Amino acid sequence: MKNLKLTKGLIALSSAALIAAFTVAVPTVARAADKCEETIVFFGIQVVDVEKCTGTDDNKSKYEIMMPAKFNGTLMVYSHGIRYNVNLPKIPVVAPNGSLIDYSPAVSPSDEVTSALLAQGFALAGAGVQTQGWNLEEGVEAALQVLTIARDKYSKINKVVTWGNSLGGLTSQALAEQYSGAVDAALPMCIADSAQAEITMAGDFLWGMKSLFNPAIKGSGYSAGQAGYVEMLTDLGTVLTTFQALQAALAANITAPAWPATSTAPAALKALPVRSAILLLGLMAGVPTQSPDYDASSGPAGASETSFGLVISPALAVLQNGAEAAVLAVIANYDMEVRYGGVVFDNSTTNYVARVSEELDQYAAALTGRNSALAVLGYLGLLPKVKADPAAVAKMNSAYQLQGKIEVPTIALAATADHITPAGAAQYLKNQYDAAVANGVAKSGKLLNIWNKPDDAYTEFSSAGAPVPQVVKTNGTGHCNYTTSQILAVAKLIASAAKTGKLPSNRAVQAAIKNEPNLFVDPNFAPPLLKFRQ
Repeated sequence: MKNLKLTKGLIALSSAALIAAFTVAVPTVARAADKCEETIVFFGIQVVDVEKCTGTDDNKSKYEIMMPAKFNGTLMVYSHGIRYNVNLPKIPVVAPNGSLIDYSPAVSPSDEVTSALLAQGFALAGAGVQTQGWNLEEGVEAALQVLTIARDKYSKINKVVTWGNSLGGLTSQALAEQYSGAVDAALPMCIADSAQAEITMAGDFLWGMKSLFNPAIKGSGYSAGQAGYVEMLTDLGTVLTTFQALQAALAANITAPAWPATSTAPAALKALPVRSAILLLGLMAGVPTQSPDYDASSGPAGASETSFGLVISPALAVLQNGAEAAVLAVIANYDMEVRYGGVVFDNSTTNYVARVSEELDQYAAALTGRNSALAVLGYLGLLPKVKADPAAVAKMNSAYQLQGKIEVPTIALAATADHITPAGAAQYLKNQYDAAVANGVAKSGKLLNIWNKPDDAYTEFSSAGAPVPQVVKTNGTGHCNYTTSQILAVAKLIASAAKTGKLPSNRAVQAAIKNEPNLFVDPNFAPPLLKFRQ
């Protein structure tokens, strides 16, 4: 199995001295005028002349605008994804080199995309946002401000596209829906659902880990001030060491792995292989059963070829995906509790049996039988659950919720095995839009969903039959894991739509993605919604 390379002593992260070393104040910056300079960008052997302007908006968010000398008239305003709202010391997997809060602006998903778009004549802009974490409202305001600054500075801008990744995808869509006439097209990529839907997915998985594998995980209800920060960091260490124990068990006996020593589950449940419990937690939370290394179908050549793909691979995929989902839950729960003034994750009325009613049959073999899964669910049903603070939830939900009131051409790009922002978030946008059209508050023909799907079989095995980690993360899995050519293909489509005011024809779409075998368009494809929406 892939080794997360965890190290001992992670609980030492609770050291007050270490915490103090990574605590810094957010700088106060007055509104700064544009600072513009001529620069060049290389795209292959092509040299692109660019005017780069940086500054700070009225809310102290840093911004950047890049205007190519040969401008095609379209500005693309980018919103980046979620960033940690806390400083982190060196933590394996989470922050191997440590991490400081990052307020820097971003104008595209990568340097390669930036240079390619500038070479094609697009102007680019983006903001860093003055507050990190779940900053939807601040992100929308920052995007709107940099858009306005760019328009004021460059009168030659005649079309504007709003786009972004993850939370930035949600930000770009919220901007388009809230500010009629501000943009001409929208491209939300790997779009996040609402704060509540996202925290429910991650929180369900984390609560399941705590309940089945390690009750030392706090998971929610963090204390105020530095004490809560220490608890959050300690939780990260506990979560990672728990995953290390699960990995070790699977490496020792992949068919019948033992439960971690920290588990307080009854002996009758521990008679089941722990991989079945891992898979069940993934199904409860909605974590994909395909991951960068495991396709949930392939097996090593020989007698175990079918059984590995059917019984073992889905659990290994959930474990690989779940590590990041659990880390997200810890940091996001802490972030949102500080932001909104109380506990926001709530599973006090969640019926997990109903949640997985269909999957119990589909994955019966991997779960060691339907009755075994029901026994685990019955045990979980007896355990204390988490009750949110209604005032904190109300404050969280007071932020803009997508309405599907789409007025400009919009293309949503989503991967079917994204474990942080599952494809169901893009499907929810489509459902909201379809309802808006049906209710007469939106016009039809304004939304196109393009899906990114991994190959059916990609897991590789050594000559001994052991899974081999992928060198390059499998396309269609992972979070916002798109190639540069995929991003440029959809960017070309949305830029065309901004100019014409219409979505590209099916013929044009197929021509644009013909060399991208993992991208497809199918109006009948409907991935499951996030569990909160079901």
